[in-house]
Amino acid sequence: MSTPPKPSVSLAPPFTLESAILKVRVVEDKWNTRDPQIVSGGYAEDCFWRNRAEFLRGRAAVLAFLTRKWNAELDYRLIKEIWSFHENRIAVRFAYESHNDSGQWHRSYGNENWEFEPNGLMKFRHASINDLPIKEQDRLFHWPLGRRPDDHPGLTELGL
Repeated sequence: MSTPPKPSVSLAPPFTLESAILKVRVVEDKWNTRDPQIVSGGYAEDCFWRNRAEFLRGRAAVLAFLTRKWNAELDYRLIKEIWSFHENRIAVRFAYESHNDSGQWHRSYGNENWEFEPNGLMKFRHASINDLPIKEQDRLFHWPLGRRPDDHPGLTELGL
């Protein structure tokens, strides 16, 4: 498993292009741990999420959601890419691959809009996501579970 680089810039707003790109990668790395405690720790205690048609309020709700998510979405691997940023907001696009307990693989595509508190914790997350059933041989995300290696192509390089 590759080790994440040590941030040389602040991961709190206001963002520069460099810090916004790094923030996106840090969030991706946390999600690829598939550890609800680690991931939920990046969100404000009173955060608000819209995830598909589900609305969540507070870190405890996020923790419960992520626990359910990764009990159902197995062998989850995620890539995020910055789309835009301004001051304390970042827009990303992403794709992830996972399979259910029956072995059906999916690639899920989406966009997220994020807003951060001055301390760098995410206050708002709005996610729109679409799922595409895929065959196992059509998977594109083949790194070992955990952090995506630095030399693995991103979404643009993969044509996604």
